[in-house]
Amino acid sequence: MATIDRLNQFGRQLLFIMLMIGLFCDMSLAQDVATYDQNSDQSIVHSMTLQSVNLEITSHLGDQQNFVEQDVISFFISLDKATYLYAFYQDASGDVYQLIPGKARAEHYFQPGFYIPFPAKDSAFQFVVQAPFGEEQIWIFASDQGQLEFKGRESKQGIKRLNQTRLDLASSIKAASGRLFGEARLIIHTRSQ
Repeated sequence: MATIDRLNQFGRQLLFIMLMIGLFCDMSLAQDVATYDQNSDQSIVHSMTLQSVNLEITSHLGDQQNFVEQDVISFFISLDKATYLYAFYQDASGDVYQLIPGKARAEHYFQPGFYIPFPAKDSAFQFVVQAPFGEEQIWIFASDQGQLEFKGRESKQGIKRLNQTRLDLASSIKAASGRLFGEARLIIHTRSQ
């Protein structure tokens, strides 16, 4: 009987300790939420409400991302949600060009799918490797907003040349997005023959 009493007393003490810990955690969480509400940044709150779009880009060479002058590159995009896509290319000299929407592909609303070719097989635009050579990048951004405009001017290739970095583009597209956002980047290396 004494053993049962001691177990009951131990159980009550353990229950009391657990309740106190629970109360402490609830109070601590309430204080954290109150502090967060007082100091919240609208961009952080906005980011938390966006759904992520799983977005990937690769080339026809798969993991091998080395190309030689005059190679024609085909890219493949995979995404899990219907969304607007914006694509940009940074050449080896650091110049940034808008590919989608643009001469490479005017229509930029994509249905979900795997290995969607870019440029499309029937496109007049081809991605041909030419100077300058070195490390180059393709950036793809997904958004639920289809009317985004980026400042730039037409280049001699007939595509818009921008004065923005990947981080600037990502920030502006993410800030404009209401529900969906995603991004992917592919680094390639080019060289002369």
